[in-house]
Amino acid sequence: MFTDIDCEQAIDMNSENTIHRPVLVRHARFRWDDIRKQHQIVYPEGVLVLNESGASIVSRCDGRSTDELIEDLQNEVSNDKLTADVQTFLLRLVEKGLLVDATK
Repeated sequence: MFTDIDCEQAIDMNSENTIHRPVLVRHARFRWDDIRKQHQIVYPEGVLVLNESGASIVSRCDGRSTDELIEDLQNEVSNDKLTADVQTFLLRLVEKGLLVDATK
């Protein structure tokens, strides 16, 4: 799990790029497409298909802290690089304009 994320691009958790309380932007929503059997983020410009790892992360982007999100994920998966993987994934969603930090 979480192996498809390039961990070398992980952002230092102490940097200003850290996402503290991730939430999807107002125009995006997370859903399960029952016809295609896939998790998706749907937004006006398109659809982002998520793998199980991505879906596990996005389903927890409800305003809780990133630390709480990671702690919850650690109950499901054992991964030494989980924190870096999650932070990198969240920042990629920010770059795509699909996620914001609720604290900003």
